[in-house]
Amino acid sequence: MRTKQLAIRQAFDVPLLEISGLGQRPGSPGQGMQVLAVGDEDFTVVSASVESSTSLSDFRIHRLHDLLDGGDEYGSQWEAADGDSTGRVFILQESPGKVFILSPELDRLLHTIDLSVEGSDRLDWEKSPNARGEGLVLLANGHVVVAKEKEPPLLMEFGPEGDEASGIVSDLLLLERRRFPEPAEASSKQAVLTVWDLDGEADARIDDISDIAVGPDERLYLLSDESRCIARVEHQLPAAQRKLSITAVWRLPEEIVQPEGLVLMDDMTPLVAIDRKEPNQNLFLLDPLEG
Repeated sequence: MRTKQLAIRQAFDVPLLEISGLGQRPGSPGQGMQVLAVGDEDFTVVSASVESSTSLSDFRIHRLHDLLDGGDEYGSQWEAADGDSTGRVFILQESPGKVFILSPELDRLLHTIDLSVEGSDRLDWEKSPNARGEGLVLLANGHVVVAKEKEPPLLMEFGPEGDEASGIVSDLLLLERRRFPEPAEASSKQAVLTVWDLDGEADARIDDISDIAVGPDERLYLLSDESRCIARVEHQLPAAQRKLSITAVWRLPEEIVQPEGLVLMDDMTPLVAIDRKEPNQNLFLLDPLEG
């Protein structure tokens, strides 16, 4: 499998320190898509409107410290964001392992999902507090897919206890066109239903997973910090398969150091965010993924 080299087309200044994840959601009617950025230190979401495949505008800062009772000792621990057709925002917290569901206006906490790995002989949050959830994908059946960063890197499907794992197939991907069916009560618990390890070739090429994204081609894409690349996952991941393969790899430009967030725009143009202590030159628009 040949690795292709990407180049930077444009850089943006996101007013957020140490970005740890990117997501996207539909904007207000007639406004198109919005990109969402979160960081693992600050209880803040930054949104930006997508004007075209080469332009972002209207950066807005949404401070959520009081809304989510944020403690300052360990920071927010936010690692990923996503959205559904309603415009609601879903934020993954690495430790202790939660998904917060927020109103489209980002002024109300609607629901909290506690993620549990109890009973899994493959996963132990206590042994790897800094190698837990790094990426988030929502499924139309109410399950969530979370990427584990390392030790080892893998994908995990969570769902209500007693549910069967569904796997990751095109019909279940929201692609911002469907509503995520959250429970009616204020909080719920989801258990890990299945995991997918990297197969031999993927494991040789990918040392960690720092984010996952769904492309307009209904495929999953992995972002790796340590391997400095974007990798395309095989088209379907049945629940019983247990191993995932990659079908293409794109190398990131040398200027992109500590990549932590990934979204893919309608023309397969990737946006990659970096974990940088200064809120400038921290979001990059790259060449479209081809081939």
